[in-house]
Amino acid sequence: MKKVNSFKVISAITSVALAASMSVFGVSTAQANTSGLLPTAKQLSDWKGKEITYYFYNDSQAELDTTKEQIAAFEKLTGAKVKLDVIPFTSLDTQLQARIAAGNAPDVARLNNPGLYQKVAMNLETHLGRNYKSEFVKGSTLQVTDPVTKKLIGVPYDLSMNGPFINVDMFKKAGVAVPTSWDWDELIAAGKKVRAATGSEYAFAMDKSGHRMSGPMSNVGAYMISAQGKNVLRSTPNRATKILKKITDLYKADLAPRDLWIGTGTKYSSPTSIFLAEQTPIFLSGNWNLSSLAKNAKFEFAVVPNPQERYGGGWPGGKFLMAMKASKTPDLAAYFLHYLADTKQMEEMCQKAFWIPTRVDLINSGVEYPTRSADMAIYLADTAKTPALTYGIQAFPTLTGNVYNKLRDLMTEVMAGKITAKEAIQQQIRYIDTQLATVKK
Repeated sequence: MKKVNSFKVISAITSVALAASMSVFGVSTAQANTSGLLPTAKQLSDWKGKEITYYFYNDSQAELDTTKEQIAAFEKLTGAKVKLDVIPFTSLDTQLQARIAAGNAPDVARLNNPGLYQKVAMNLETHLGRNYKSEFVKGSTLQVTDPVTKKLIGVPYDLSMNGPFINVDMFKKAGVAVPTSWDWDELIAAGKKVRAATGSEYAFAMDKSGHRMSGPMSNVGAYMISAQGKNVLRSTPNRATKILKKITDLYKADLAPRDLWIGTGTKYSSPTSIFLAEQTPIFLSGNWNLSSLAKNAKFEFAVVPNPQERYGGGWPGGKFLMAMKASKTPDLAAYFLHYLADTKQMEEMCQKAFWIPTRVDLINSGVEYPTRSADMAIYLADTAKTPALTYGIQAFPTLTGNVYNKLRDLMTEVMAGKITAKEAIQQQIRYIDTQLATVKK
């Protein structure tokens, strides 16, 4: 097994770039590390036979299998029961918001839009101490810090990085070199050449996601919200229009799977099955998809660097854990969250599901990925190249999901021929203004 030491690449972006772009919490070596915290005898007595609910979604079977194994170990440790509610990503927020409104909130939830749940999340410092946040990468707790009390109300569960996958077999058959660096024109040219040589249906595909589109926009230096709360898309509309047109033109020309966008309404959708069927040589997704591809691909594939224009790197993201105020056993819920985010459990999940860790101790020690370590090294290298400005939108966690989804829906309209790329960017600029106005009130 090869150990991928992520300290240099992740700390470079989080400790330096994040500190330059937003207010972040520091890491003090003098603070106690609660990793490996064990329940007290009284807690074990109180928790025996109690049940909590874990609201969970997974990007791969490895995530689900590992979670089930960790729950079994937690139940053995505590004597408590954990009911695992597995929810599709496409209905994650709608189902959870409906449950909360109906008074049926889960005890713990895995989320990608934690800002939507600030008012119902538990103050973790009550159960885990005010220094608990220091166990995680500097800046990563920003989205799970209460904006008023500044208390920790969740933890970063994993970091994620966008990036392209390529079908190496198809590239070789077409006589196209596997890229070690490229720009967007070179990526598109390579995709078209491989398509022509292999007879594949498409040249390119990407997840139906505004988050995914934010990566190409970053490459050309076009961002949406700064850490200071400014609508910075206003300053680069031409750059944003050009890259959006470049990508949507592929879909309009049927060089990318247009039906996957137009035919799925206002929901996220992924062309993973299209890539696995070898209908496209290039697939823009991210590290969370690596486990599924490694398990199911019948061909050689590889992670390659994001295209570099003005900037390189991809677009960062992540998943978060929150415990809910409504839990009838709040200390048990908080401990279950702590258990999942502990060093041992997080390292296991990173190794089995190809996660990028959020814990300082794992970043310092590095993670041994049993397989695909070269692919993970690409993601980590692109994390280091990713500009600090990409993290600006995370300073406003109540807006991030809405802004990404609006961009996704506008792209769909462009692909359907309803509006132009220029009109899409102008509408996105106006939408960001209305969203920021809700924060400033």
